[in-house]
Amino acid sequence: MDLYDFEVLRSEEVIAAERSIPLYSPKAAWPKIIEVAKSVNMPGCRIRVKEQSGETIILVGISAALRYSDFDFSSGEY
Repeated sequence: MDLYDFEVLRSEEVIAAERSIPLYSPKAAWPKIIEVAKSVNMPGCRIRVKEQSGETIILVGISAALRYSDFDFSSGEY
């Protein structure tokens, strides 16, 4: 299991972060991304997911993440 950081960005400024979230794979980040997106009430923000090394593996806008909030991530077919 690896640790990932989830950050909410406005422009390039980190306005919220959850650090060291354990996940089995980067794909497992999507339900957490949706959860974070639903909690942000500011237009124009993005969610960045980073590996332990600091490399960005996912960068998605809040609106785009919410567009797929009803997707069944448990199926493993994404």
